[in-house]
Amino acid sequence: MKIIVICGGNSSEKEISVKSGMSVFSSVKKKYKSEIMLLSNDYSVIKNTYKDGDIVFNALHGGYGESGEIQSFFEEEGIDFIGSGSKACEIAMDKSRCKKIAQKLGISTPFGKIFSGDRSIYDEFCNPFIIKPNNEGSSVGFNIVGNHRQMLKALKINDGRSVMFEEFIKGREITVSILGSKTLPIVEIIPNNGIYDYDSKYIKGKASYVVPAKINSSVESQIKKQSIELFNEIECKHYSRIDYILSDENTPYFLEINTSPGMTETSLFPKSAASEGLDFDSLIEKIISLK
Repeated sequence: MKIIVICGGNSSEKEISVKSGMSVFSSVKKKYKSEIMLLSNDYSVIKNTYKDGDIVFNALHGGYGESGEIQSFFEEEGIDFIGSGSKACEIAMDKSRCKKIAQKLGISTPFGKIFSGDRSIYDEFCNPFIIKPNNEGSSVGFNIVGNHRQMLKALKINDGRSVMFEEFIKGREITVSILGSKTLPIVEIIPNNGIYDYDSKYIKGKASYVVPAKINSSVESQIKKQSIELFNEIECKHYSRIDYILSDENTPYFLEINTSPGMTETSLFPKSAASEGLDFDSLIEKIISLK
């Protein structure tokens, strides 16, 4: 058996994907016959490398790598891969759609709307509020907006993307990693500048972390229970990470689910696993064993 690690892609998260891919590849090559593929626009080249019995470890973030597109390709071609299937990825990548599913499960979400081009949407939100892409992760294009001028600037930054306007919830940033059928310890993220933006996520020292997060035990149980419910409802597989804001009133507000969590040295999923005694190599081994 060979593990083929794929990374790169064509999204705004390509740089982070390469870092994740290199980290995963460094781990899997210690135990398995392995190969790393840096993809660009044409992911069909995987067919030239893949043979029956191989497993693809998807370290792509965003774009076709997380939207369900490459997963659909794998399913059609009979390529064995780690991670959620095309249907789950398609749902998870669409923040608005995913929030509606969460709401049906009784999970709180911030009020939000997709921008249709009508700038009067500004009047539907109290300042400050959030503007962010509906179909991308890693805080690409994330903006906190406090006035009309800032809204126009944020829309310009996100030109060409499907954009969500979202209520700003004051509270603590937390994330729940799911491995197989269980949750790992909850991580609290404390960004140095108060906003968990792209730099805070990927530049070492820009944020600090509390693992496990110090949360009221009943609230912690609620968060973990609803995370598993959402993971199963969307039909995710193997592993994912779910992000929340825990309000000052101790209400967890669901933000998004990531079907291909980052695997860099600053990534949250490995931090959560490490707090439970699962080092990076053991974590990757466990993910592969879930296949």
